[in-house]
Amino acid sequence: MAYFPPYIDGSGLHMPTYEDRLSALCEAYRSIFGLESELSESVPDYQLLSVFARSLDDASALVLSAFHQMNPLYASGQSLDLLLPLYGLIRLPGETDAAARGRLLTALSSRGSAMAENILSEILSVSGVRKAALHVNDADSPDAKGIPAHSFCAVVSGGSLQKIAEAIFRKKAPGIGTWGATTKQVTDESGVSHDVSFSRPVTSYVSFHIDITPYEGFDASVTDRIRRAVVDYLAPFEIGQSLIVPSVYGVCYAAAGEKAKTFAITDLYATASAAGGTTRIQVPAEWNTLLATGEEMITIVVSGQ
Repeated sequence: MAYFPPYIDGSGLHMPTYEDRLSALCEAYRSIFGLESELSESVPDYQLLSVFARSLDDASALVLSAFHQMNPLYASGQSLDLLLPLYGLIRLPGETDAAARGRLLTALSSRGSAMAENILSEILSVSGVRKAALHVNDADSPDAKGIPAHSFCAVVSGGSLQKIAEAIFRKKAPGIGTWGATTKQVTDESGVSHDVSFSRPVTSYVSFHIDITPYEGFDASVTDRIRRAVVDYLAPFEIGQSLIVPSVYGVCYAAAGEKAKTFAITDLYATASAAGGTTRIQVPAEWNTLLATGEEMITIVVSGQ
């Protein structure tokens, strides 16, 4: 991909990769010193351009992180604490970032509905439930997701199907419909059975390809640390949360710790089973999709090895 100036549009923040920046710097160098200028990896000038490109990439990672901290989908720590009061929420004692984001997103999607928040909280309290999302359609006709009028769809990862249905039934208001691919019967106090529907998330498995150029002092064990860090990075992703691929650069360098200066990531792209095709920009996740990966799905190629 050719170099482009960073920009923001309706789909988010877009930044060139390290490889794009380095290529642009090399082109500028040749325009000044001549098209025949030698710029191989062993040439000091090329190595200096690599340092410049790496510095620009580090700055981009910081900008990207700051951009994400203003978005309820990605905010964490103190940034998330500052966003919660804007929606009438505060962090509960001992509450994780993921759980707080879940409550915040529920408040957004349900327009602050206390019922929706209570349902989601009840679902998350079911043993074995790892993640959950709630999508409400309070209109008079089916919405774009296919949810019928005056109904909601809970998308739940983990937990007993029956226990989830019972949790939904305990908190939902009479006359509000449930919708989803899974339906279980729940018996009320009068002995009457009710159908409760919800869905499991669609898992989209994300594989990564990372090209690394090693420098003096590079330790091959860094690749194992990178694999573990990328897996840990995706693990807290919520249902429906997309992946901004350039953010993985920062994850990799952070995982390397003191060894971060001994290599450069020259290319990084991802492939998702639910989306198809490779991307260096974004792996999208539909409202009912959960992104996942594993160490065996992360290919790291170290040049010269």
